[in-house]
Amino acid sequence: MTLAQLLNQNSFLLGGVLVLGGWWVVLIVRRARRYAWLIWAAAVAIVVGFNLAARTTPERTFESVADVQTAIASGKPTLVEFYSNY
Repeated sequence: MTLAQLLNQNSFLLGGVLVLGGWWVVLIVRRARRYAWLIWAAAVAIVVGFNLAARTTPERTFESVADVQTAIASGKPTLVEFYSNY
């Protein structure tokens, strides 16, 4: 895996880390009070929760090629979605 692929796969996580890391530095420099740190901790929890929720995938509807062909031949509308992780 190249560095570009690694950064692309983890862009949500890295973006959150950069924003929260910058916010952390500002809080330290300004000697922020407790409420500011509580807001920062809540933001960290939200970013972690979002990243964990975004990584879950639904169960596979079709287990084999024959299942896909049966669904297409059934006469019901079928959506085929193509995507790339990169």
